[in-house]
Amino acid sequence: MVSNKKNQDEALLHKGLLLPSLLAAVAWLCGAYLVVEHIINPYNHAQVQKAAQVQGEAFTQSVQALLEQRAQQLQEIKHSEQPLEERLKTTQLPEQSRVQAFSESQIRVGAGDNPTLNFALVDLLKRTRQDSRQPLEILRTGADNSLELHSAISLAKQKILISQPFAVLQESLEALDKNQGQIQLIQKFPESAAQPLWHGGQGSGFSHSVAIRDSYLQMQFSPSNAFTQQHSLPTLWIYLAAGAGLLLTLLLLIRFLPRDSRAPWERSQKSGKRESENCPTAELQQHSQLAVDPMPQGLASAPSIPPETPQAGTNNCSVERSAGTSSKSSRTINGEFPPHVFRAYDIRGIAGEEIDEPFAYQLGRALGTLAQHAGEQILLVGRDGRNSSALLSNCLMEGILDSGCNSIDLGLIPSPLLYYACAKGKNTSSGVMVTASHNPAEYNGFKIVLKGRPLSEEKLQGLHRLMQQGPFKSGEGSNREQDIKDKYIDEIFNNVALAGQPHLVVDAGNGATSVLAPRLFEQLGCAVTPIFCEVDGDFPNHPPDPSRPENLQALIKKVEETGADLGVALDGDGDRVTLISSSGRIAWADQLVMLLARDILARNPGETIVFDVKSSRTLAQLVSQYGGRPVMWKTGHAPMKNKMLETKAVLGGELSGHIFIRDRWFGFDDGIYAAARLLEIMALREQSLDELLDSLPQMESTPEILLPVEEQEKFSLIKQLREQGDFDNADINTIDGLRIEFSDGWGLVRASNTTSALTLRFEAENKEALERIRKVVMAQIKKIAPTAVVPNWELLK
Repeated sequence: MVSNKKNQDEALLHKGLLLPSLLAAVAWLCGAYLVVEHIINPYNHAQVQKAAQVQGEAFTQSVQALLEQRAQQLQEIKHSEQPLEERLKTTQLPEQSRVQAFSESQIRVGAGDNPTLNFALVDLLKRTRQDSRQPLEILRTGADNSLELHSAISLAKQKILISQPFAVLQESLEALDKNQGQIQLIQKFPESAAQPLWHGGQGSGFSHSVAIRDSYLQMQFSPSNAFTQQHSLPTLWIYLAAGAGLLLTLLLLIRFLPRDSRAPWERSQKSGKRESENCPTAELQQHSQLAVDPMPQGLASAPSIPPETPQAGTNNCSVERSAGTSSKSSRTINGEFPPHVFRAYDIRGIAGEEIDEPFAYQLGRALGTLAQHAGEQILLVGRDGRNSSALLSNCLMEGILDSGCNSIDLGLIPSPLLYYACAKGKNTSSGVMVTASHNPAEYNGFKIVLKGRPLSEEKLQGLHRLMQQGPFKSGEGSNREQDIKDKYIDEIFNNVALAGQPHLVVDAGNGATSVLAPRLFEQLGCAVTPIFCEVDGDFPNHPPDPSRPENLQALIKKVEETGADLGVALDGDGDRVTLISSSGRIAWADQLVMLLARDILARNPGETIVFDVKSSRTLAQLVSQYGGRPVMWKTGHAPMKNKMLETKAVLGGELSGHIFIRDRWFGFDDGIYAAARLLEIMALREQSLDELLDSLPQMESTPEILLPVEEQEKFSLIKQLREQGDFDNADINTIDGLRIEFSDGWGLVRASNTTSALTLRFEAENKEALERIRKVVMAQIKKIAPTAVVPNWELLK
């Protein structure tokens, strides 16, 4: 009987109580969790926020007191009736302060000493004309680019600049109790990003900011873990109480559950099954073994398939299914894809010959495979308005789907919209644009973005090898369509502010921006006169290349006829732009980058600006003058994007019209957005484009010159020119081709990455020097390529 009783108690403890115990545990623990999440944590959060607010205001008070004392001392200088020199002697100046006085005519960049006036300081002094009480500003103006405090005072005939080292304020900041959390001093000018100036301590979670009066400064406080715990109720006691309640519940269950349950061997067998039925027979075991799925076979290289004659009524990239299987067969592929179409930063060739439907399909398979290896399950696909783009896009997406990757068809869009979708996408940052950009109508190609970076150079060569040899992933992806044009327009509308109603003439060159660009500028408040804004893949009016002066003549004429404020010329896929002033003057991209750099560096001193080897020498000088860091790099949208990512540059540009803006934007090349930002600068400064261009350093220069050569020879010619060329004592920059630097100008010879040509450009201080440099460089080109047809120089003036 003892044995029976023991078995009965064990059964009750291990089986009878199992489900009730689990339910009780779930009820108590979930109850504790809900109490903590919905009562304790909100209460703690509110208490910590309140305490953090008090602490942040206390920190702010100490800094506020120092700045108010400083402001009071400056006001004594302003309100004194004595001459300035006597005021400075009798008035107690702020600690370690330096005072400079400027007349109206002396306020210019480069004036003064310790510090020398830069653009930001000139702007500070000029703003005292409208309001003499300008807030304190902290800028990098020290000898070692260190932070300094600056205030401006307007007197009757002079503007006074008072400067102090940041260390004066830093001493007060260092004295704050950093054990409470992280303390940051932040400066935020209107319509610009916040800039951390100083921080100390460690904190996490939310931050509380308190503005410092009469300045652009804020004190931001993030509580430390110790601070949070100090002002919170502990949650451990809630879970301990839940544990005690669970234990009490289990004791009550043990006490009140019935204890007369029968032992297992006392229960009658009601299943009716024999022991043999619990074990499978040999025959059943044999069938179950045959039903086991075999191990999946490894991926093999895709074999070449002999050409097949397509059936009537089907296109060349249709996919057949073999009888009795659901797997898709490979399409007609000859196994050879011309290597020269895989250029430095995209794929580009003659449509229908070098770039055809099997090429697009195999490219889709390869890209779908690469995307999945990179952790991406979706590829975005866009296309321009070329006659071959729709068919190539369909074949490309079929290849993507056959790799098991999904695709989203964005339709006919400019390239910047694909880049925008990759930058904003939540589920993918990879995509393909079917386009040949500015090339003539018979060309087409592909621009590829993988994980937010352009595929270029050796990675494109690896893609070529993958297309030739495999192996490819296989599967059945899904495709859907999506229209992002409205979202893109809204993004720019909320980003750019224009005043008045500027009149634009927009020349889309019958390219992909034909409908979108006029619509966007009209939504920004512009009056738009469109020309060549009908999508036509034959480009009947002029090639879609705004970097060539001959392609801009119709736009110049229309601007002059209509009296428009600005002409906007976009290329075939919308990532390049050239502007025309109201007088018919061409504003090349390096000049536009200078205007943008001057505006952006005023709010972001010390930032990097990247430009290509074809850009003006004055661009680097201007960037340095306004406190930026100039970086010259290779021509091409992909090298420029990669260099901007590497250097964290806020702006980049190349002479051909690619302009990359990361200030308030995403850093990709976008001709439409660049034009909108330049319109904003014109509105803010209340100046025409002619006036803005006149304010830039002036040099004599040529546009980009194309010297036709054989595709297979262009790189070897550059190598020969580097080894055999005689350029006297000029400095040779070989970042991209040869940039030959003379004291009074420079000449450039490089191999074009998009056409069968050498690219040339010249710039000098005057026309005589320009002609001399041109003759020197042309003579050396003639030595290594006697049969080269030199362009008519007179047509380029």
